Amino acid sequence: MPPSPVRTVKPTVSDVPIHREYPGMTMSVRTVDIIPRVSGWIDTQGFTNGQAVSEGQMLYVIDPRPYRVMVEKAKADVAVVEAELKNASDKVVRNRPLVEVSAISQEAFDQMLANQRTAEANLDARHAALDDANLNLSFTRIASPVTGQASATNKYAGTSVTPQETLVTVRQMDPLWVEFEPTDSDIPALRRMQLAGDGTTQASLPSGTWQRSGKVVFIDNSVNRDTSTIRTRIEVPNTDLVMAPGAYVTVKLQVDELKNAVSIPENALTYQTAAATVWVVDAEGKAHQKVVTTGPRGGAGIVIADGLGADETVVIEGMQKLRDGTQTVPPEVMLQAVEAKIEKRMGKAAE
Repeated sequence: MPPSPVRTVKPTVSDVPIHREYPGMTMSVRTVDIIPRVSGWIDTQGFTNGQAVSEGQMLYVIDPRPYRVMVEKAKADVAVVEAELKNASDKVVRNRPLVEVSAISQEAFDQMLANQRTAEANLDARHAALDDANLNLSFTRIASPVTGQASATNKYAGTSVTPQETLVTVRQMDPLWVEFEPTDSDIPALRRMQLAGDGTTQASLPSGTWQRSGKVVFIDNSVNRDTSTIRTRIEVPNTDLVMAPGAYVTVKLQVDELKNAVSIPENALTYQTAAATVWVVDAEGKAHQKVVTTGPRGGAGIVIADGLGADETVVIEGMQKLRDGTQTVPPEVMLQAVEAKIEKRMGKAAE
């Protein structure tokens, strides 16, 4: 029986990271619903729909005129009570010597003191009302509390608003969080990564058109008893603002690393009755089939946990015609032999 041509490789020995993949979703680090604190008519909208806004940028101005009137009225009320307090205080000063010589009754003087204290309390109340009026006036100017991107506005200039309505939502776009739910067996690895500030966890779109690496910033304080998973977040950069909150992504989490792992190309494996096998070639060029235990994907293709030595020669092509003990030969040697035969025949024909 002629030798069978096969292509072989040596196993690769390297450290192989162990990854698990989970579905996740991008989310904003800060999402703020802009709700007015006072009612009124919108005078001005200071941004366009979907525009990038910065912290402190004016978003809306509600008609301030009614609130300016309230401020002026509150100032007038303060002035009135200040006058009442001065009058009450003057009466107390003028009548104190008189009560000491019994020129007026103690009861009448006590009433003057009560009037003075009442005026002082009224003045405190009027000052508080003035502060409230000034506060409401300041609420007519609505600024963004965060740098991010505005959604489409729900109310335009010229419409009436109340404190129960959301005018617009501003979301911080950089960085982003990616939330996912790994199994509880990954919690020790997650804790180590969080403490170390490890920023190698990857998040990517299923299409592969977007990929970022980030660090674990949040691990929930309890495991979901129904799913045995734990809510986790990583933080990834989004300086180019390519990604938006709400996108479904794949999170690739490194949970361990196999040291000096033996790996081979996956096409070297064949399966028989659920057992994984490989063909190896001994020093004499003879093929033998070996049952192996596979591990995770990585290295040269797939890790072989048991059954294969690092110094063995593994068949990756041509194993279909092999039987135990079959003599093998590299395809190049077989091709050279064929070419030699052809040349020899051509030489004889020429003679």
